[in-house]
Amino acid sequence: MKLLAISEHYYPRVGGTVNYVHETLCALAGLGVDAELLVPGPAPDGWQPQGMAEPPYTVTWIDAGYPAKGDPSREQRYDFCRQVDSLALERASKANGPDVLHVLFGLFVMEVLDTGRLRAAGLPCFSTVHNVPPMECRQTAHNAPLFARMKEELRLKAVGLKNRTRLRKNRYDLHIVPSEQVKGFLEPVVKDPITAIGHGLTSDLQALMTPPATRLPEGPVRLLTVGGYAPHKRQHIIPETATRLRDAGVDFIWEIAGPSGRVRGYFDDIRADIAARGLQDSVIAHASVPFRDLGALYDRANIYVQPSIEEGFCLTALDAAAVGLPVIGCRAGALPEIIAASGGALVQSAPKPLARAITDFVQGNRWQDPVAQAARVKGQFSWTRAAADLKSHYDRLTA
Repeated sequence: MKLLAISEHYYPRVGGTVNYVHETLCALAGLGVDAELLVPGPAPDGWQPQGMAEPPYTVTWIDAGYPAKGDPSREQRYDFCRQVDSLALERASKANGPDVLHVLFGLFVMEVLDTGRLRAAGLPCFSTVHNVPPMECRQTAHNAPLFARMKEELRLKAVGLKNRTRLRKNRYDLHIVPSEQVKGFLEPVVKDPITAIGHGLTSDLQALMTPPATRLPEGPVRLLTVGGYAPHKRQHIIPETATRLRDAGVDFIWEIAGPSGRVRGYFDDIRADIAARGLQDSVIAHASVPFRDLGALYDRANIYVQPSIEEGFCLTALDAAAVGLPVIGCRAGALPEIIAASGGALVQSAPKPLARAITDFVQGNRWQDPVAQAARVKGQFSWTRAAADLKSHYDRLTA
């Protein structure tokens, strides 16, 4: 089977969507799928992460003038989409062309790609919708002035309207979503069939971890939160939550890590709040860290905490659960299922319930056997399992 895949995000950009694209194509290759991936170019120097093997799929860079760093302009985005549309039709018209087209990531591509022509040419079209904007689109910090927050609410409504229009513009044979929560958000928007297929582990990161035989603390309990700093991830409630833990007599060290430049001032405000509360020795806010250092953070943690209110899936929490870390988090994306598999706790995203859940877990000594937990989680979530499910839909629509 030949697959023509498309993504607006790819290496050297980091993030859950890039990981999804790479891991999905690697797993499909293991099932015998011959995949070509179209991504924006020009190809940057040294795009391949250190230690990453040559991917088992073909990468075709489409030169749309994307900058080496930072986000592309609107016109550059649309230039990429137009070139993809033309190239996809050209590929579909060939006798040995692809059997399936799949937009693995890209609402702009979904808006421009003329799936009517492609489907008429006999090419089934799939898309993966990771979230339904304005999910995960907030750019204003929680403590911004009232006028700025009101302006942001209006912007988010416009973002939601525009992206619903994008999603409705063209018909797809099947939409793939990463969680039942996203499926519930997408169902009122599109008329096409939708199915939820979960994710697997970040294999490059897992390879760098050396999980301990027990997650029981030997001294201060070590908490870990990973993810890009953004209001919907709610890292700003960590300082107050940590204050409540300190007041409850919990001895802890809480490490936070992730890209810090998405929302101007958000990361700096969190660090300032940590300092103002005198928590510098207890709460350590890292910006982006290399994979090897990130693996070390997971290795030395005792509990993983995810206070997000919006997630498409939440790979960082899954990576934690898969190495025996209990996950304490909130109702977003696939977190409820991940938390249940990890033996953690599902709570509201607010300092008081979050601090109470952590305190109760620590004082109740509720750690399980991490080896048994890891096996349970890996059995429930894997890229091979997800790819097999996805390929069954490919096979059904190409039969």
